[in-house]
Amino acid sequence: MHDLSKATPQSAGLAILVAIDNELTRCGLSQMLGDLPMVTAVQPEGDPHVTARLLESGAYQILIISAGGPTGGADALLAAAARGGTSSLFLLRQAEDALLPEVAALSVDGFLLEPGLNRTVLADSLHKLRHGEMPIPGSLARRILDELRTAGKPRSDPPFMLTPRERQALKLLAEGLSNKQIARRLGISEHGAKRHVGNVLAKLNCPNRTVAVTVALNHGLLAEERASPPDPAVVNLRRRIASVPERQQWGKGGRA
Repeated sequence: MHDLSKATPQSAGLAILVAIDNELTRCGLSQMLGDLPMVTAVQPEGDPHVTARLLESGAYQILIISAGGPTGGADALLAAAARGGTSSLFLLRQAEDALLPEVAALSVDGFLLEPGLNRTVLADSLHKLRHGEMPIPGSLARRILDELRTAGKPRSDPPFMLTPRERQALKLLAEGLSNKQIARRLGISEHGAKRHVGNVLAKLNCPNRTVAVTVALNHGLLAEERASPPDPAVVNLRRRIASVPERQQWGKGGRA
């Protein structure tokens, strides 16, 4: 996950590129984003070629994209965003769409759900990105957990054959840290951190970090191996994954 807290000072605003081909969705989302105090610039764009050029400019901290674009367009745009250090949010029409193979394979920094999406949800998601967390709606997290539960019993003998270093990387991954942050915490190179994270994803047979963290929780891989107080980071992650949708539907009298 990209670390917006390093790239964007807390006092600075965010420039956001909205790359969605549906004009109604694109314009509506751009309007809501433009009303947020933390956002200083919003660029709506429906042409993937223009979007790619804009990403290359390095002027945008966040890319919001959906599955509605041309075939293969999302992959190319997300790759361009990653090369330029731009964080990405993927807009889903429904929670089940996250389980589609073509969506699950995408490397994104967080998710948004069209149902219930409002200014408060957007502000919360942008705030999480700024602080190195992965925005994921509670209903989506529960949908992924339900899918994992129905897929069969957890593996257990031994659990995924993770090395001690890979377990450390998994725990930091669950905290929402980027490869660079993981490298600093473990005292290794960023290339080494990337290799450990890649090994974790491969051994857990997961296409991205979101699914890997969910699998780790489902299989107890983040539990303490000895009797001791639970790690606050793990407790916080469990709370985020199991959080009810009401947390993202604040402000009954607020703007929506």
